[in-house]
Amino acid sequence: MLKLTTKSSYGLRACLTLAASNDRLSSAEIAEREQIPRRYLEQILSSLRQSGLVQSVRGAKGGYSLGKPPEQITVAQLVKSVEGILPPMLCTNPELQSETCRSDSDCNCRGLCSELESSVARVLEGTTLADILSGRKSLSTTTTGNAHGG
Repeated sequence: MLKLTTKSSYGLRACLTLAASNDRLSSAEIAEREQIPRRYLEQILSSLRQSGLVQSVRGAKGGYSLGKPPEQITVAQLVKSVEGILPPMLCTNPELQSETCRSDSDCNCRGLCSELESSVARVLEGTTLADILSGRKSLSTTTTGNAHGG
């Protein structure tokens, strides 16, 4: 089964919470609602803020909000923000091949894995927060992106 890393999943859940909220939310509020460790969430929110997907305001009425409308934030953008890249399938990543493949050369499965990776990327790039919130795409079908994390 393919799935998003915990980091990406938490980032997605945090952004969905922000998208559904009419107000700014503190990291403590998001962490409590989504049952995410607060320190870990703050690291994720920092990455999301640096990429412009969320914004923050300090002070008594501060907190986090989305940096763009939910229709303009794709799951791929979110994953890239927290991971640095869309995580590759293990056997298509040259750095990880020796850990996961019995044979480095002429693997019959490499083409299939490459096609799966492309398909996953298309789904993540074609799914916005608004799609998930509206029910057009579910969180359970969207979290099929990474073969090596969870």
